[in-house]
Order: sequence, then structure tokens, then C-alpha cells
Amino acid sequence: MGRDSTFYDDQFGRPNGGGNASYTSDLVVVLMPFDPEIAPQYEAIRSACEGLGLRVRRGDDGVGSGFINRHVTQLIEDAEFLVCDLSRERPNVYYELGYAHGVGNEAEDILLVAREGTKLHFYGAPLRVHYYESPEHLKEIVATQLRAMSLSARSVSG
Repeated sequence: MGRDSTFYDDQFGRPNGGGNASYTSDLVVVLMPFDPEIAPQYEAIRSACEGLGLRVRRGDDGVGSGFINRHVTQLIEDAEFLVCDLSRERPNVYYELGYAHGVGNEAEDILLVAREGTKLHFYGAPLRVHYYESPEHLKEIVATQLRAMSLSARSVSG
């Protein structure tokens, strides 16, 4: 992953394109709305990741009253893998996905999922998205895909 500089460098006072050129191994960041109605989907993703020995974080995991955009962008930059749920067509999720691409996350580092029947926006439509029918099905997709992504990433880097 080539993360030499980021769009937010000036905004966050990072001198000389101080983006994170590395990532935190085994860190999976989940990009999805913070909504109690979709807690089962988040739990399915979290459970699948933990079953693979991966650590899971989401933007609302932070403590205190810090600037949430800074927290979320830092998580995106630090993640080895990202799971992005496009189901609710939320602008913030699409923005975070665009940011993830912009800071150098490759397609092989990002797993896109959406509830069956979701209509994707223009920029999401041509991307490979795995559609799920239920939280249990989502857990199966995440476990299968992240296992393969993990094996692929480690065979390339090792």
C-alpha cells in the first residue's frame, strides 16, 4: 500500500506529506453507518474477523471528544484491510471509501459488501461488491473473503 501523503495532510498539520506509508498488521477497519438497527451486521463482521485472528475497529470506537474525521481517516490509513458496507447508501461511507482509495489502499485491501437489493451509486456500481442476505450470510462472506485477502497479501509481501 503506497500511503506517502494524504488529502488531509494540510488540514491536520502533517508536514511534508506525512501520511502513513505502512499499516498496522491484522487491523481491519469497518466503514458503515453507526446505527443500532444494523448492529447485527457489525457483529457478524466483527465475529468473522476475530475468528481469523484479526482486530476490528470502527470510527465510533474512539474515546473522548476528539475530531471524529481525524480519528476515522487515521483508522483508514492504519488499516491492513477495510470492510465497507454500502447497504444504506450513506454519503459518509462513500466518502470514506473514496478516501481509502485516495490514500493508497488497493482493491485487494478492501472488501465491499451490501445487503441484497441495494442500489449502488454511480461510482460504486462498477466495483466488485459481495451481496448478503442476512447477518449470518455476511459473516460467511467476510470470513471467506478476508481469509483469501490475508493469504494473498502475505504471499505477496512475504
